[in-house]
Amino acid sequence: MHKVFEILREPKANQQEKISFRVDDLRKYFPKSYSVARIQERILKLLEADCRKRQRAQER
Repeated sequence: MHKVFEILREPKANQQEKISFRVDDLRKYFPKSYSVARIQERILKLLEADCRKRQRAQER
């Protein structure tokens, strides 16, 4: 019984938190030619750049 509860408490891949946006909400920030994949790629690059900028600011 203990093993069953241990297995049930393990985090499952489909239970991970997820953030999603409606494409319509994001379109106004990107050129019309951008695909959904390109929008996602650009957002992640912007977040990475922001993270690096904040890390450099903390090191000062």
